[in-house]
Amino acid sequence: MFPKGNLNRIWVVLGALDSLEKTTLVNITKACGMPKASVNDVLIKLIDGQVAGVKVEKIGTEYHVAEWTNFRKKINEIYSNNACKVG
Repeated sequence: MFPKGNLNRIWVVLGALDSLEKTTLVNITKACGMPKASVNDVLIKLIDGQVAGVKVEKIGTEYHVAEWTNFRKKINEIYSNNACKVG
């Protein structure tokens, strides 16, 4: 498994969300092999919109990918809206 703080943990959780039939915190945790607290931290970031290219929502006890967006376009938007302007 990827070490704590490694960005690839987000992709592992997204892979579980995309693959599992019942996407509860417990099932995602089992599928990822990560600590429940770590999976929960990733899910909070996903729901909060902190990850470019994907929208995740929680319905009841399950988490769902609501939308996969154009990753490159989203990165450019984030950069344009938040980066320091040089020159």
